[in-house]
Amino acid sequence: MYNQKYYKNGKMLQLKPFEEAIHTYPTADGTLIAIFQGNRGDNPKLDFRVKYLNDDPNAKPVQLPHVDWVVDLLIKAQKYPDEVKGLLDYFINFYNNCKPFTSIKERAAYTPQSLPIIDNMYGYVQVPGTFSMGGIAIILELFCICEKQTAGAHQFKLLLQMTRDYMDGKINYRNLLNLAINHREY
Repeated sequence: MYNQKYYKNGKMLQLKPFEEAIHTYPTADGTLIAIFQGNRGDNPKLDFRVKYLNDDPNAKPVQLPHVDWVVDLLIKAQKYPDEVKGLLDYFINFYNNCKPFTSIKERAAYTPQSLPIIDNMYGYVQVPGTFSMGGIAIILELFCICEKQTAGAHQFKLLLQMTRDYMDGKINYRNLLNLAINHREY
């Protein structure tokens, strides 16, 4: 059961200042992932922030730091290294081909493209205490699109590639986590 202060009528809420999520996506592990209006980048009216809410009556929405998805994948990679590599390859390619939103209407009508693909390919990957693979797919897809809103932005793409490089033994985890912890949007 979700904290009713932060979830009503199928939408995640932010209380201060009050705001209803643009989209709220439920995931297989019970986590809700939502996007809220942002204010950064080349086109602030199309910017958005990604938050998650755990299935717990006392949980509060958390703006998703990049280190969360990186650590989540490192944990999964202990048991499912090929699947994590496949997921990263998919999203590096997705990043290279996706386009930013061009209107508020387009953003409001958006449905994640990768969710059915990743669920079909990797839905069996389940590690207690981590996001579902579908949840990770939503997160990575949204971050890809969000970074594309700003010309020249590349930190998220770099983080995707460095996570993949870690999987191939090209860098150590400390360098990867340092980038993830110190990642700044734009």
